Amino acid sequence: MSLSRPDTLLWLVALLPLAVYVALAVSRAGKRRRALLGLQATALGGPFSRGRRWLRDGLSLLALGLIITSLAGPLVGTSRREIEERGVDVMIVLDTSRSMLAEDVKPSRLELAKRDVRGLLQQMRGHRMGLVTFAGDARRVIPLTSDGSSFQLFLDDVDTHSNWTGGTAIGEGLELALDAFDQEQNSQPVIILLTDGEDHDSDPPPTEVSYQALARGIPIHVVAYGTDEGGNIPVRSSRGATTLLRDKENNLILSRPNARLLQEIASTASGVYLSVERTPFPLDEIFAKRIAAMEGVTRASRLKEEGIDRYQWGLVLALLCLGTRQILRDGSAR
Repeated sequence: MSLSRPDTLLWLVALLPLAVYVALAVSRAGKRRRALLGLQATALGGPFSRGRRWLRDGLSLLALGLIITSLAGPLVGTSRREIEERGVDVMIVLDTSRSMLAEDVKPSRLELAKRDVRGLLQQMRGHRMGLVTFAGDARRVIPLTSDGSSFQLFLDDVDTHSNWTGGTAIGEGLELALDAFDQEQNSQPVIILLTDGEDHDSDPPPTEVSYQALARGIPIHVVAYGTDEGGNIPVRSSRGATTLLRDKENNLILSRPNARLLQEIASTASGVYLSVERTPFPLDEIFAKRIAAMEGVTRASRLKEEGIDRYQWGLVLALLCLGTRQILRDGSAR
């Protein structure tokens, strides 16, 4: 036998002071009767038996102990039931262009995005996640997997050198994410785009890919990283020195999120648009309000062996104790 809620048995400790109180009450019961009724105690109150009183109060304590044991969930015997494993397929499309180094959100746009993905990963038990990174080109870093540890290792290595070509090709990143979903396979896919939205002549355009996603019933949720005021882009040399990125005219480049483009991508593909400037934990919100609400698909089924909760046994015995106590008298039977 085992217990489903063994911590409940800690309440049995409360019976110890009750038992002490009962012992004192029983030991003084006879004296209190005589003090109250005097010499006529037996005639007026009937005969008194300390052993019978002990039995009545002991049954009350035993009934209370049985109720506590029933609440602890005693498991006797086993049963089997079929468990279905259901989940959603989520492709993360992460911008690794140099503009994601801007520090208008701390510690930087890219590091904040990676932190948010790690937080989402902790909630994705039973689901699968994959990762596409893009700058001027796109690369599938992690295929769809339910192995969170492997995903974490690859994510930690992602930086602005993860892609060979400079620039920001959002359309290519989204297209590669769409290709990760097998149209012949039964799945429920979702794409989450994490970027500042500074698109530089994607081929195909991101809005075109959004319509493709809409046609396939794949929502694209978009999170914009950066503030409306924008931020400069730090560049670190091989010697560790940090300078700010400038254009050909030697003017400082100020990077701002392209909210208009990102909102269009999300609305076209039946997704939601969020900004980290206004939503502290955007991926938590997307998971709670969007992903968790999806039914998911059955990936596998298995038989699970479970103990049978026999709480009724303790409750029946407790009722018998209380019923017996009610029948017994304090004194001896006449």
